[in-house]
Amino acid sequence: MKLLTLVATALLSAAPALAAPLSVALSSTDPALKCGAKTTPTLTFSGTPPSGTKRYAAIFWDQMPRALSGRWLVFDLPLSTKSLTPMPAAQLNVAGGKAATNEAGQAGYSAICSRGQHDIYIDFYAIDTASLNLPAGAPLQQVHAAIKRHKLLETKAHLSWPLK
Repeated sequence: MKLLTLVATALLSAAPALAAPLSVALSSTDPALKCGAKTTPTLTFSGTPPSGTKRYAAIFWDQMPRALSGRWLVFDLPLSTKSLTPMPAAQLNVAGGKAATNEAGQAGYSAICSRGQHDIYIDFYAIDTASLNLPAGAPLQQVHAAIKRHKLLETKAHLSWPLK
């Protein structure tokens, strides 16, 4: 299985030194990337978070030529989280954290089904609070706004992916 590691430059709110930048890995053959998938993608996280990090969050974005759609947002992930393994797409309790309702109005993850070129972005955040104090199933944009208020570090990863 080919593993595509997506690593990006870290955007820091403050400038602490990092031992190794945070990164995200996603298999380009992950079955969750196929239309109709009923499970979430496998994501693997690595690197050293900045001092003061209490939790992680990740957002799986789908950029199409005329639209950006949040397909999956997980938040309040413990610092011990090194990967997210496949689980039912509608699951809201994820690896000790929570999932939001995505922009398609579905709980958890929704697979990409429209044809054409898609740019997949994964934003991975180190956050400075033990909880965003939002329930599982909260709307993606509400959770994203809370993440922005508490982010210590944000890494961005990108994968161009055609859907035929």
